[in-house]
Amino acid sequence: MAQGSKGKMTTRSFLAFHGGPSFTVGAFGSRDVNNNDAGFAKTGFNLNLQYGYHFNKSAGLTGSVLYGRYNLDKASLLNATTPGVNADHWQFYGVAIGPMLTHEISNKVAADLRVMVGMANANTPKFTYEGLLAIKQDWQSALLFQGGMDLRFNLAGKAFIFTNADYVWMQPEFKIESPDGTVVDRRHQNIGVINLNGGVGFRF
Repeated sequence: MAQGSKGKMTTRSFLAFHGGPSFTVGAFGSRDVNNNDAGFAKTGFNLNLQYGYHFNKSAGLTGSVLYGRYNLDKASLLNATTPGVNADHWQFYGVAIGPMLTHEISNKVAADLRVMVGMANANTPKFTYEGLLAIKQDWQSALLFQGGMDLRFNLAGKAFIFTNADYVWMQPEFKIESPDGTVVDRRHQNIGVINLNGGVGFRF
């Protein structure tokens, strides 16, 4: 009887956990010492918890909680600045929500297209000189844009394998602050990354 229900949805929601490599693009990944917007960020990783709700088979709403971390290209920094300078990493976390369009490729595979907006909290690397703190890390909030495409491969029961590719962008304004709390400068940093992820989820 369920198979003859003319496409009536038996599950409307899904929850997926996924992660993978996160590739820096644009100014964020630039190693050009002549580029004032260069972030010297290397390929990092990202983790996501994603929820989706379908109003019908083709349209719904989705939201995600995300985290990303990116080490600096220290070799480029050391070659470009005074020897003895070191730094740790960029990182951010945030939440986003937006519409989702779904196409059922088969009864086992579904594709989702997402466009989301939200808020993120990002931080700059901490810089040291010969082991002593030179520039503090700084946490700042910024508007977050995230968009991408998912593929869900249904397994037995309500579990599925989740894969996706997405783009994340934000532009926080950071303070460059000395150890004594003096603000030396302020700068906007374009943070753009492309994520290629895999994970698991379940429908309910």
